Amino acid sequence: MNIEQNDNEETQSVGEYLIYGAKLSRRAFLGGSGALIASLALDPKLAFAAANGSQPTSLDAAKPASWIEIHADNTALIRTGKCDFGQSSIFTAYRQIVAEELSMPVANITNVVWGDTDVTPDGGGTFGLLRTNVQNLRKVAAYIREAVLTLAAEKFAVAKDSLKIKGGVIQAGNHTISYGELLANQNWSLSIPVRGELTSFMGIVVTGEPPMKPVSEYTIIGQPLKNPIVRPKVAGDNIWVGDVKLPGMLHARVIHPETLGSTLLKAGLLDKTLFANSQIVTINNLLAVVSSDEWEAVQAARSVEAKTQWSDWQGIPTTSTGLQQFLHDKPSWNDVPDMQSRAAKGDINLPVAKSHSAEYFMPYYKHAPIGPMVSVAEVKDGKVVVHTHSQNPQFLRMAIAKMLKQPEADVIIKTYIGPGHFGRSNGGNAGSEDEAALLAVKLGVPVRVQWMRHDDMQWSTNSSAMLSQISIGLDEQGRIATYQAVHSGPPMQDDRPIGAILAGKDTILPPTPGTPSFLHGLGIFIADTWVYGSVENIAETGRGMYQLGQHASPINVGIRDHSMRTPIQFQQNFPRETAMSEAAALAGMDAIDFRLAHITEPRFKAILERLKIEADWDTRPSPSPQARANGSEPALGRGVSIMLRDNGYWACAAHIAIIPDTGEVKVERITLVSDTGIVVNPLQLKRQAEAGCIMGVSQALHEEVSFDNSKLTCTDWQSYPILKMAEVPKIKVVIAPDKTATMYGQGSESANALASSAIAGAFYDATGKAIRRLPLKPDYVKKALSA
Repeated sequence: MNIEQNDNEETQSVGEYLIYGAKLSRRAFLGGSGALIASLALDPKLAFAAANGSQPTSLDAAKPASWIEIHADNTALIRTGKCDFGQSSIFTAYRQIVAEELSMPVANITNVVWGDTDVTPDGGGTFGLLRTNVQNLRKVAAYIREAVLTLAAEKFAVAKDSLKIKGGVIQAGNHTISYGELLANQNWSLSIPVRGELTSFMGIVVTGEPPMKPVSEYTIIGQPLKNPIVRPKVAGDNIWVGDVKLPGMLHARVIHPETLGSTLLKAGLLDKTLFANSQIVTINNLLAVVSSDEWEAVQAARSVEAKTQWSDWQGIPTTSTGLQQFLHDKPSWNDVPDMQSRAAKGDINLPVAKSHSAEYFMPYYKHAPIGPMVSVAEVKDGKVVVHTHSQNPQFLRMAIAKMLKQPEADVIIKTYIGPGHFGRSNGGNAGSEDEAALLAVKLGVPVRVQWMRHDDMQWSTNSSAMLSQISIGLDEQGRIATYQAVHSGPPMQDDRPIGAILAGKDTILPPTPGTPSFLHGLGIFIADTWVYGSVENIAETGRGMYQLGQHASPINVGIRDHSMRTPIQFQQNFPRETAMSEAAALAGMDAIDFRLAHITEPRFKAILERLKIEADWDTRPSPSPQARANGSEPALGRGVSIMLRDNGYWACAAHIAIIPDTGEVKVERITLVSDTGIVVNPLQLKRQAEAGCIMGVSQALHEEVSFDNSKLTCTDWQSYPILKMAEVPKIKVVIAPDKTATMYGQGSESANALASSAIAGAFYDATGKAIRRLPLKPDYVKKALSA
């Protein structure tokens, strides 16, 4: 054999090679028509049986039958522990990125196996899909390409670097051979180097540095690949988690405590003359009614709930001004160490010519999926199997095993398509999974738990509230001389399953200084990347606290926090960008020009200049010459905001109309300009940005978690309203990637966070009055206008 290899490649023995840290070896004991499997060393035929549950439950990701398989018919299968939450990146961008590294037509990647803990290798949460998580599959694809080139070089007795691959076909001088033809009647295993723990929060990470395909050679990435699962979703061909039915299955409705601190005193009596097929199940403070008939379970649960006695508890402030005042007046912020921004520098106490100081407030938000939260659990062959819709199935597997005190290998999570809930289950559970598992284990039969709307609104986690003090000092020329921010609020990322807490079972710990959460800790770190490079004097502080009401609650619950789309950065970007628009007015400058004057990053300058054009921006200082704070006719205004998140540069302009006398705010149009680096699929990126923008407008105008001194009081879409179809503004998304970019940027998160501060800037422009808290409900708007 005449094979030229670099320092990262060497022949171990006949039929065995080291390739950039991966190990390629012949698997002569296997039959079949041939395959290269960059996964577990298993018969490739099992890959097709995996969806039916015949794959072993314990995978070794370093010896994969789990990452990527190349088959003799020149098709490929990919596996990922990431899940689909509507953005469909695993069916579009993931296939494109793998196909690009392999130089194979994307149509040849015919199967994506995803989510289930017993058939996927990597674990970790479904977030940062293109920023970080796709790098596993990208590296594996690069390893496979190098392995195939090694085999082709051996076959044709040529130097490896003389080979080319195009359209899934290797070219060696006058010889050509496809992946499939090369592998025909052979079976190869490629063992990939990895680190990490499968059931940890971040899961397995592929290591090593195989050579990646140069951006200049891309032919697949950047193409508008259509989403292949839209049609089956619309046609009803997909099995959603709510469709799962098992033999002998019981339906359950959980009766959650009366307050966030209530303990169960006495379960209500069940009238068997009315509900003959029902029974009550209690596990400590977890109370449920189960029945073979779902409607009977619903009715019986209502009857039992009305007669159930809970202890009383009050331990939280009320919503609206009560919560804002509580955060403002909190006796001590010393329970948790302050966190300082990495951007801090200079002296913020310098004398200034003009100054702007104000307090900004953001409420709690609900993740609030439109569809119900459903989970089905069963005990099968000694293993607990949970059917659900999760963003982090392997971490959920760990949580269920911990709760049940069983080995992780004895827990299997099966994932299905379901309603998106914007980060709520990136720690595994979204609400009903553990309750279904506890009931199934106790009763010994499959149990389906569906949360009712009030369960979801009152007992799911919440995106944290935050109070921010912003101070901006201007010099004689109207430039920012000093910037100071103090952001105060509860933490995020309480990944404890609620059913396990109520049942008194083992869970991971809630966020504390000693046991910080996996994403955000207990302290409030500065997540909003500083982008105003010309400012010389900066101080940003994050002040954290324990979850509201948790310590006072006998069941250790309180208002549970969790990350939600653009977590923490949204809460900090809104006050910063709103304050920047007010500072621009103080300086007598146009809001976009003010930002351009303080930004040094060329990519930001490019998208802001583009925004002026795309939004038909009227360059002038705010407020508008026609601004007014009263009257029944619309007052018109425009505002701007910017954000840098995960290598994505974003700028947003909002045009709004306000009826001062009624307090009604209508967002007429939103313009987004984005530079997210390498754009994998512009069609999907545009859709994601549009959807994120709609969510952001909804949060800006309507959304706010309400609560009294003991419980959440938002129980439905009336008490927690969201944007109506008739309120959706005209949205223009302009994708303007920097041509020198070498990284993939995130797509939809910034879009939801930008709208609020752009709308707040437009409000000031239209009325001459500042708006510094969300949401812009009519009562608050009228109060702000009359101030």
